[in-house]
Amino acid sequence: MLKRLTLLLGLVVTLLALTLAVLRPPILEQARDAVFDGYQRAAPRAWDPGAPVHIVDIDEAALDTYGQWPWPRSYMAAMTDRLFEHGAAAVGYDVLFAEPDRTSPERITESWTRFRDGIPPVLPDLGLPPHDLVFAEAIAGRPVVLSVAGGLEGETPVPLAGIAVTGALPPGLPSYPAAVVNLPELTGAAAGLGTISLGRAADGVTRSVPMASLVGGALMPSLSAELLRVAQGAGGHVLRTTEGSGEMSGGTVAAVAMRTGALSYPVEADGRFRIHFAGHQPGRITPAARVLEAEGIDPELAARVSGRIVLVGSSAQGLFDIRTTPLDPAIAGVTLHAEVIEQIVAGEFLSRPDWMLGLELLIVVLAGLTITAMQLRERPVLGLAAGLVFAAGPVLGGILAFQRAGVLFDPVMPVLTALAVFLPGTTLGFLAKERARRVIRSRFAYFLPPSLIGRIEADPEAALTPGGAERELTVMFVDMRGFSTVTEGMPPDRVVSLVNTYLSAVADTLVAHGATIDKFMGDAVMAFWNAPIARADHAAAGLRAIASVEEAAARASAELVARGLPEVRVAIGIETGPAFVGLMGSRDRLSYTCIGDTVTLAARLEGLTRQYGVGNCVGPAAAAACPPGHRAVPLDLIAAKGFARAVEVSVLLPETGQGVDEFAELLAAARAAYLGRHWEVAEGVFSDLAALDVGFCDTVRLAELYLGRIEGFRQEPPSPDWDGAAVATAKR
Repeated sequence: MLKRLTLLLGLVVTLLALTLAVLRPPILEQARDAVFDGYQRAAPRAWDPGAPVHIVDIDEAALDTYGQWPWPRSYMAAMTDRLFEHGAAAVGYDVLFAEPDRTSPERITESWTRFRDGIPPVLPDLGLPPHDLVFAEAIAGRPVVLSVAGGLEGETPVPLAGIAVTGALPPGLPSYPAAVVNLPELTGAAAGLGTISLGRAADGVTRSVPMASLVGGALMPSLSAELLRVAQGAGGHVLRTTEGSGEMSGGTVAAVAMRTGALSYPVEADGRFRIHFAGHQPGRITPAARVLEAEGIDPELAARVSGRIVLVGSSAQGLFDIRTTPLDPAIAGVTLHAEVIEQIVAGEFLSRPDWMLGLELLIVVLAGLTITAMQLRERPVLGLAAGLVFAAGPVLGGILAFQRAGVLFDPVMPVLTALAVFLPGTTLGFLAKERARRVIRSRFAYFLPPSLIGRIEADPEAALTPGGAERELTVMFVDMRGFSTVTEGMPPDRVVSLVNTYLSAVADTLVAHGATIDKFMGDAVMAFWNAPIARADHAAAGLRAIASVEEAAARASAELVARGLPEVRVAIGIETGPAFVGLMGSRDRLSYTCIGDTVTLAARLEGLTRQYGVGNCVGPAAAAACPPGHRAVPLDLIAAKGFARAVEVSVLLPETGQGVDEFAELLAAARAAYLGRHWEVAEGVFSDLAALDVGFCDTVRLAELYLGRIEGFRQEPPSPDWDGAAVATAKR
């Protein structure tokens, strides 16, 4: 049932992700824009100081010097003259000249007498031409491009250069019913007309600009495209579509690319050009006042504008042409036209090929199905690896694609799919494993030796000490080594079978030696002696149980192997000392257990067996009660994790066991040299110990532990009062 639920969940989530990726609801569009903005901030376009475009900025300082906007057209004529005198290749005005100049000489009397009574004054004829005529004469015959702005009302502009479309007109092009245009005399004198209506995204961030727009039914180029045409002396533009180029577009006509003179550049389906921003660059901007104040030829100004396309615009807040981009929260709109021209001339573009959505959908499917397959196989490590690959891979791949090829890959849905499939599926698997462990624990939770039941029933108050009591106990922890590794990929029923077989063998042996089973913790067993029924030889009884537990685990392991299950090994920690014992827990659920430093130290000793390469670790108080026929061989002096005081840790071995005497003698000699700081002698003896082959200890691991410490002490000698104690940095 769990597998069916996991499969159904994976397929449903993957299908839902595919649907969302195709439908692209607004929230996903916003997420994609945020990711693409992140690409821009991570790898902005490198600005080339030699780029053939420059900006003349009508900034706040210029307005303070020359007065409020709009300036007299005679100023604009002077600016035009000075720019061409300094070698400008073409000039484009990112401002509109829709009304007559009210400061023109012939309009002064009208301005003075408006809203006043009386006979208007008669001014002498100063012989000054109208400012609009002066400006028209300044731009006439020169490569100057003026702007038009799309709007709801106005006029229908007449393009000065047409746009040829290969195929049907794409339906997604920006469209305006009319436009705000310039005075007829200015339009007639200009070499080109281009739109400056950029549009904004829902979040107010400008990421692209339209290169072609429908204005009152007329197809108009953008200001940047028209400037490129005029600067090259080209005749017109060509808009290539999917219908004219044979490319696939899902049954709709979409724009693909545009050509202006000798320059070709890609556009998106709606005719917009996506900008790879270099951001605000002071080197590409000259204040307008600098141009107007130039007398004669200014070498520095000539170096800035000579041979370049010059854009005249404004960064003044009051002129309302401030834009937000992925790199700049507030930047003059004219800068976007400059960015477009720089990219087109350099031939460096951002692109999102029409096959990119297909690739993203394929990754969504692969992510969902692969992670689901790993969860069905109950391979949590592989499932985690697959989840990480499909979550991090698209992000890293998108960053690399943007940095190296300017390709826009959207990782949002692949990442969301990986997370949406992995997290619920993994949770289901975890709950199933946890349920299996709870069944195991509930079966053994209140396991007590049968021989003690009658004595406890005779005096439960004294035996179980419901109020709790301090008593000297011998506490043992038995753990299955490598449980996670052993059970990885196993179905829950086989995990249950393995653990039940192992725990039954261990528990039966402990009970046979008079232990009280405190609890089962997954694959671990906690037991203690001297409670609830007291016994004087509790420490010796616990130590005698070690060999029996190891033998029982070995028999259980052989049985498991015969049933096709992995073999198991145990690690044992034991210590004797005071602990608080009694019925503990909530009001509705009590258990008979013990707590205290002795309990904690016994648990830490079990964890230290891996460090020393032995099957058991015995604390000093328990080792002092070593029963006949056994030998406690000291291994180390160490402060266990969470303890400040170091204790001597020993391994319990049969006194007549093969190799025990030689092992004990070599280890004692090596530790004596180690404690005496005779590093070379200690190294030699530990090397001899490593060469000793005994079944009860991984002598290589034990020797390497000490040799590593010696190497550290050679680099940084221990303090004079060092007593050989080490400090454990981990519980295991």
